[in-house]
Amino acid sequence: MRPTRTGTLVALLLGVAAVAWGVLRVAETRGATLPTLGWTAPAGVGLLSVVVAVTALALRSRLGSGRPPNPLGTARMAVLGKASAHVGPIVGGLYLGYLVLLAARLDVSDRRDRALVSALALVAAVLLSGAGLLLERTCRVKGADDDDEPPELPAV
Repeated sequence: MRPTRTGTLVALLLGVAAVAWGVLRVAETRGATLPTLGWTAPAGVGLLSVVVAVTALALRSRLGSGRPPNPLGTARMAVLGKASAHVGPIVGGLYLGYLVLLAARLDVSDRRDRALVSALALVAAVLLSGAGLLLERTCRVKGADDDDEPPELPAV
C-alpha cells in the first residue's frame, strides 16, 4: 500500500467541490430549492476525526513503549487511516461546493446559516483527513520501501 499524497487529496477536494458546485448551480437556476443542512454533519465528521486522531496517538504511544501491537490490528488501522484520509476530501468537497454557491448571496440569513454549517463541516472534513494521514503515517513500517512490486526472482 502506497502512502497517501497530499496533492492527491487536494485534487480530490477541488474536483468534488467543482462537481458539487456545478450540480447545485444548475439545480438552483432551474428553480429547485437548495437542500437544508443540519448541524449533525459537522458534529459527526468532527467526532470521527477525533476518534481517528486518538487512535493514531494511542498507537504511537504503544509503539514508543516497546510493546509490539498486533500486526493484523495495525494493518486494519492503516486501512482506516487511508480511508479517513480519502473520505475527508470527498465530504469536504461537497460542502466546499455548497459554500462557494452560497457565498454569492450571504445577505439572506438562511443562506448565511447554511454557509456557516458548510464551513464547519469543511473544517471537520479537513481535520478528518489530517487525522487519517497521521494514523496512516503512524502505521508505516520503518525501513520498508514503498513500492508494491513483487521481488525479482533469481535468473535460472
